[in-house]
Amino acid sequence: MTMSTQAPTTSLCRYTDTEIFYRDRNLVDDLLSGEADFVSVMMSHILGREVSPAQQRVMHAILIVMMEHGLTPSAIATRSIYMSAPENLQGAVAAGLLAVGSQFVGTIENNARLLAELVDLDGDAQATRAAEIVREHRARKAHLPGFGHHLHRPDDPRALKLIEIGKAESASTRYVDALLTLSAAVDAEFGRHITINATGATAALLGDMDIPVVLMRGFAVISRAAGLVAHIAEEQQKPSGRFIWETVDKAMPFGD
Repeated sequence: MTMSTQAPTTSLCRYTDTEIFYRDRNLVDDLLSGEADFVSVMMSHILGREVSPAQQRVMHAILIVMMEHGLTPSAIATRSIYMSAPENLQGAVAAGLLAVGSQFVGTIENNARLLAELVDLDGDAQATRAAEIVREHRARKAHLPGFGHHLHRPDDPRALKLIEIGKAESASTRYVDALLTLSAAVDAEFGRHITINATGATAALLGDMDIPVVLMRGFAVISRAAGLVAHIAEEQQKPSGRFIWETVDKAMPFGD
């Protein structure tokens, strides 16, 4: 393989003595003029394209939904690290973000990969493949990403609202439709209704905005970071890190 001798470049930011540009937009004159908002700037900066007002509204809803869900592993990690090293706020947030993986929050990406197998199929072919996906996961006793929730039954209210927003705002609902087809296959296979969770709905909405699967988890990270800062703010006022530690220490028995 021939290695390129050309120096790498960046199109994200450049600056002069008097100006700063985000891509091709002047930070002061364009982005701070009062017309731009964080969500639109964030999306265009990451995706390298302009996004529609409808896409901004969908992303706004996603970021709000993914920001907070109580004392999850990411929040517990953040509070524990902050209790241990209160001088290192960013380290505590970073610790919490490391929990955004294949089991929590990051399941957006896993579900999107399944939906990508369905979106280009029509009618019976889509339903057939959806049923195959469910049977394959069940045979392996593997969790089906995007479905099930330990608390929200029979439906996750966040998912229902996100799907409603997606149907109303998205120019294309191919991924949302694929998610609903997959949901029908899940229910048929198990003989009962299985919850579509928030990460499943989020995957569908991101897919309908043509956001690459490999970037989807990044938007969850952006949103969850804000929620983790909120946990630190509460930890500063009402510390719980030591209580969590001592509770686990007392409840966990010693054994082989």
